[in-house]
Amino acid sequence: MAYIATFKDKAFQVKVEESKPGVYRVRINDEDYEVDFFKAQENIYSLIIDNQSYEVDVDEVDNDTYSVMLKGDHFDIQIIDEKKKKLDKTFAGGRGKRQEIKSPMAGNIWKLLKNQGDTVKEGELLIILEAMKMENEIRSPIEGIVTSMNAVEGTAVSAGSLLCLVDPHKK
Repeated sequence: MAYIATFKDKAFQVKVEESKPGVYRVRINDEDYEVDFFKAQENIYSLIIDNQSYEVDVDEVDNDTYSVMLKGDHFDIQIIDEKKKKLDKTFAGGRGKRQEIKSPMAGNIWKLLKNQGDTVKEGELLIILEAMKMENEIRSPIEGIVTSMNAVEGTAVSAGSLLCLVDPHKK
């Protein structure tokens, strides 16, 4: 998974891949780390990075911002999935208009959760796309009505294929 982490107004590209159960390869900008990860309690994590042990207390402040305590120091960090950041840019200024929901990657339509005519809330799950043995959730960027559903369960789609249209509710 790829993320953009922001700390003190500085952005970092973060990529996380599980190399084996509980062990992750983490790339921050151009530096690689092997991280042994264990969730000790609800919001307490045990990390081993380069043979050094860390206990980290992480609390979610809101959807994208986290309060992190490490060795008595407090940090506020914003973490956004790169796909979400791209979608936010795509829909900036256009949320009051019809939204064309396109496939972010090539894959297979695994499951349709909404059909033409259904009402949806912003962020509600529309479609599950299977790609590279992973399920990718396609969500509605606006509150509205699914006016067209082009996706068909069990079919292959290419990146950029139109999956559905969502029109905003009239206010």
